Amino acid sequence: MSGKEFTLRYEFENVGELGAEEIKKTPEEEHFGVKWRIQIKHWGDYLALFLYSNVAGNQNIHTNLTPKIFSKNGEKTRSVSESWVFKNRKRDWDSLCWSRLTGWQTMKNEYLDDGKLEVEIHVKIKKMIGFRKELRSFGEEMEQFSDVILKVEDRKFYVLKLYLSTHSPYFTTLFLGKFQESEKSEIELKDIYSQDFQYYLEVLYGENGIDDDTVEGILSVADMFDTPLSVKKCEDYLVKESKMALKKKLELAGNYRLDKLKKMCLDHIKSRADIRSVIPKNPGKMDPVILAELLEKSLAFD
Repeated sequence: MSGKEFTLRYEFENVGELGAEEIKKTPEEEHFGVKWRIQIKHWGDYLALFLYSNVAGNQNIHTNLTPKIFSKNGEKTRSVSESWVFKNRKRDWDSLCWSRLTGWQTMKNEYLDDGKLEVEIHVKIKKMIGFRKELRSFGEEMEQFSDVILKVEDRKFYVLKLYLSTHSPYFTTLFLGKFQESEKSEIELKDIYSQDFQYYLEVLYGENGIDDDTVEGILSVADMFDTPLSVKKCEDYLVKESKMALKKKLELAGNYRLDKLKKMCLDHIKSRADIRSVIPKNPGKMDPVILAELLEKSLAFD
């Protein structure tokens, strides 16, 4: 996805009355399936400007950003440009802050017009990762074909207990075991992202939805819920089709015990330079078995 641009523009009122550390927010706007908003703050002796985006899961938005504020007579603007990647940082909204866009007193003297400040941020999206079109719906329209609702973050997935149970011992125990959850019509699943769960269900229901943007998220859910069919499909994709770097493939092989992928990666390593290219900055984060095999290979090189 590329070639997407939009502009957020808003006129804040009573800006000069903001006390220290006080903020003002714009209403949310949706562009290209993502919600955005602007925020200003009286930050020390400066006017700070923020752009917020509610990316989720493994989504990333690579952007070029140009914020502007306009003078009271419209003849003067203050603008900068910056590249930024919006991504999920384990909070509801990710943001970029221009903490010293202009001095607070300068803003009051040169930019305020009867207490109003006009702000604009032009957003040029260079790349969106993890935003592919969903291949199958598990929303409310599927209610008549389901017997349980799985709640993940703020999304609800309407699914069949028996179908999930045939593919996952975890769900067999959850739905058919002697637990309180087995009697509930709605069950919350924690510690996963809703978008990853969507992609996981798509694969489980037979869709061909694995690509370089989704495979790691699917693996993380499939591993958590002990779903060997989904893990095998992900591994086959990584071995036969993926364009990921060898270092990343080896990392996934270690994290999710993908022996076929591990063998393929190790077979591609032909020199000490290849070994150096796949070892992370902190070798302690690498799977110890793979690290040992790399050490053994290094000893075999002349």
